[in-house]
Amino acid sequence: MSNSEAEHNLTKQLSALYRQQVDCGFVLSDPLNGKGQEEKRFFDESCGVEFRFLWNPNRELRKNHELLIQRGVVAKHVDTDKLINKDKNGKACYLCKENIALQNPAEVLFPLKLAGEEYFAGANFAYITNNHFTIMNSLHRPQKYRRGVLAALDDFVLQTDGFFRAIFNGLAGASIPWHEHMQATTEKFPIEDIKITDTDILRDDGRIRASTPYYYISVGLVEGNSRAQVEDTADRAIEKWHSFNKKRHTENVIATMIDGRFRMFIILRDAAKRAGSGKAGAMAAFECGGNIVLSYEPPETQSDKVNERITFDRASLETAKQLLSDVAPDSGTAKAAFQEAWL
Repeated sequence: MSNSEAEHNLTKQLSALYRQQVDCGFVLSDPLNGKGQEEKRFFDESCGVEFRFLWNPNRELRKNHELLIQRGVVAKHVDTDKLINKDKNGKACYLCKENIALQNPAEVLFPLKLAGEEYFAGANFAYITNNHFTIMNSLHRPQKYRRGVLAALDDFVLQTDGFFRAIFNGLAGASIPWHEHMQATTEKFPIEDIKITDTDILRDDGRIRASTPYYYISVGLVEGNSRAQVEDTADRAIEKWHSFNKKRHTENVIATMIDGRFRMFIILRDAAKRAGSGKAGAMAAFECGGNIVLSYEPPETQSDKVNERITFDRASLETAKQLLSDVAPDSGTAKAAFQEAWL
């Protein structure tokens, strides 16, 4: 089998697996159905991005424990003595393969080999976008940035011939910080259309182009045909950012590939600034990449809580700008990280 055939085959296999997980009920609602969903889009001429707000109340089904049992998302009875990698409170890791087999009976894991390491892909039962997968490392280790993460992201988009996008959330956005994982989707991120001007480009040697386009949170974009060079260039910026504040500085990374050209978006984050006004949960790669999914509408008795339905109803281009600005790190420090890494 040729490389192109293998890539096409993997894409077909993952797409078929996701559809099976929808049909069997593990994925709590069908992203292709659209029932109950609403969408708003706002184009920003300044950065070239069309921000997307999606109202998807079906994501809240993940909080219905009885439904999760009915759908096989969680098991009704689990022999906890067989679970591994428990925290200090005795709760077992959600992303260890051995625990998934015991705790999540309807979940089907697909084995992957990425950058020489073993991973498993599983459909996200409370999806954000269509074909939304969690890709967990076979090793139980913390969700902490390392250069190998970039290699795994690029290898995944390469093996799926760019049909899938892959993301990594560091300490700002990862909901399970004790087990290394990535996410993937077939849906395009709005940030992929970001406008790049000559003044945005910090480096362009014919092999690698590194730029810091105008956006409402600090982002660097590395593009090139060589995986290794793209990863090395991105890694330098991330490591420089970490060196400024090892406790708080983190990242969201989005990896794509178009016609054999790798593109890596590095969104610099401050772990102390995770949530935007009007958003109940943390802002991560999906939101910072322009896909703002809202779902939470508190009961009337809890009027003090964030109501994402109100946020959606009032959504505008200014809302998108504000959400990103709320979680943006210090722009001067971020600019220095990119310049010191790439100039």
